[in-house]
Amino acid sequence: MDDWNIYIILLNCGYTIYLAAFLAKKIVWLRLLTIAGNILVVPYFLYFNEPPLWNSIVWVAIYTSINLVMLFIIYLESRPVELSDLERKIYDMTFKSLEPRVFKKLIDHGSLEEFQPDVNLVTRDSELDSLMYVVEGEAEVVLKHGEHLIIPTGGFIGEQSYITGEKTSADVKTGKEAAKIIRWNSEALRKHLAGKE
Repeated sequence: MDDWNIYIILLNCGYTIYLAAFLAKKIVWLRLLTIAGNILVVPYFLYFNEPPLWNSIVWVAIYTSINLVMLFIIYLESRPVELSDLERKIYDMTFKSLEPRVFKKLIDHGSLEEFQPDVNLVTRDSELDSLMYVVEGEAEVVLKHGEHLIIPTGGFIGEQSYITGEKTSADVKTGKEAAKIIRWNSEALRKHLAGKE
């Protein structure tokens, strides 16, 4: 078989694979087939014409590189999420409605802090720039008229101010035992939840 026939056959095989890629419903197959098609059309651009079609070859190389990078990203994002024992505990308590990967990203945006008993966390009538979650222990809420409420493990602190943007309506402190609390910066959390970070 003549060389020119081989190159044209490869070119048409490549275009046929492109067609199959466009019909693929899964993005992984679309990218894999596109890469395979790119490989098959290169010999035509390189050897069939004199001089070689370098412009086409460069663009095919760019497309192939982009698809390889995206396949690697898909691979990284599809790996099972590994949660620490503490993260698993938090997930099981409150966040089971979230996908583990979404939960992991959310937790990574917060910071874990440890507090001694009777430490003030929130002052009434103040601007609060964070949302808190009780991981271990409990928090005590002191309302305006002196009533006391308990926020148990798995409860949020400052969620009303986070949602409304208004000043705090009560004092909050840790309970009679040490507590572990996750704290999220409100502005950073809003950006994360809005997909801007």
